[in-house]
Amino acid sequence: MAAITRLSREDSAPPRFSMKTLTWTAPEVMTIQEAAKPKLAAGWVLVKVETVGICGSEISGYLGENELRRPPLVMGHEFSGTVAECGPATDLAVGSRVTANPLVSCGVCRDCRAGQRQRCLQRRIIGIDYPGGYAEWVAVPAAQCYPVADAVDGAMVEPLACALRAVELSEVETGDDTVVVGAGIIGLMAAGLLAQAGARRVAVVDPNPTRRQAAIEWRASAIFASTNELSSGFPERVDRVIDAVGLGATRRQSLEVLRRGGRAVWIGLHENLTEVAGNAVVRDETSVVGSFCYTDHNFSRAVQLVNDGHAFPAHRGWLDLRPLEAGDAAFREQARGPAPYAKILLRL
Repeated sequence: MAAITRLSREDSAPPRFSMKTLTWTAPEVMTIQEAAKPKLAAGWVLVKVETVGICGSEISGYLGENELRRPPLVMGHEFSGTVAECGPATDLAVGSRVTANPLVSCGVCRDCRAGQRQRCLQRRIIGIDYPGGYAEWVAVPAAQCYPVADAVDGAMVEPLACALRAVELSEVETGDDTVVVGAGIIGLMAAGLLAQAGARRVAVVDPNPTRRQAAIEWRASAIFASTNELSSGFPERVDRVIDAVGLGATRRQSLEVLRRGGRAVWIGLHENLTEVAGNAVVRDETSVVGSFCYTDHNFSRAVQLVNDGHAFPAHRGWLDLRPLEAGDAAFREQARGPAPYAKILLRL
C-alpha cells in the first residue's frame, strides 16, 4: 500500500501573494500595511528580509525634507535576508543569505563600465525608486547580491561601504589630524577607518553624549560636543573633515576647522541649500568633495570586512534591534530624540 503523506497546516496553506510592509505615508507617519508581493523580472531575485537598517537619509525623508523620496513609499536600502525565489536568467541558490547593493544603473555607460555606478545618469535606488527592505520581501538584481554570514552584520554592509568611500575621497595621509562631524553609524565607521588609514588624531563631534562615548569604541582619540570646542585640541586646525550630518551649519563648520589646503568630504544628506564663505575657500585653497554612497569596489570591500569579522567593535552598545512593527517609534526617536543609538535595525 502506498504511504500516506500527511500535510501540516503550514504545508497545506495556500501561497501568499501579499506581504507586510512598513510604509512611509506622510511626513512623520510610518504605518504597517499590506502590499502585493514583488514580481520578478529577468535577472532579479526575491529576498526574504531578515534585518533592515534605518539610515540618516531615510530619517530626512521621514521628516519630509528629502527631495528624492515621496510618500507613499516603502523605504529601506540597508538589508540582508535569504534568497526566496529567482527570476529568469539567475543562478543564485534559494536559501542563500545575502545583502544587496541597492544601486540599479544602466550598466553600459562609461561610469558603469568603470565601476562608478553611483555616477550613472540613469541610476535608481531600491528603497527610493523601487520598493525597499521595510517589507517581508524585496526584489533585487541577482548580480548585486553578495553572500553574508550574519543577518545583522549583513544589514550594515551598505553604510560601511559609504564610510569607505568617504574616507577614500578624503585622501587621508599618515599623520593627518582629522575630524568627523556626526556620530551616527557612518560617522562612527568613518572614524574607525580614518584611524586605520594612519590618521594621527581622529576627533568626533556630536552633541549627543551617548553617541560621543560610542565614538571612543570606534577609535576616536578625542570627542567634542561642538566644533567650537575643537580649537582647544587643534589650535592649528585639521587636515581632513568628514561631515556625516549634512546640515548647512555642519557643512560651514567643516570648512571653518580646516587648515589651508585641507579637504572636506560631505556625505550627510539633510538640508539641500548651504551658504558658505566662498572667498575663504579660494584664499585657503581648501577642497570640498561630495561622497554619494560607494563604488562597486567599496561595496565588495565592505562585504569582505564584515564577513571577516573585522568591521565593528566587539561591544555594541551603539546598536539596537527592534521588530518591524516598532519602526514608526524608532524613526520618531531618531528624528526627534533622544536618539541614543547610532544605529537601529529592524527585524522581521
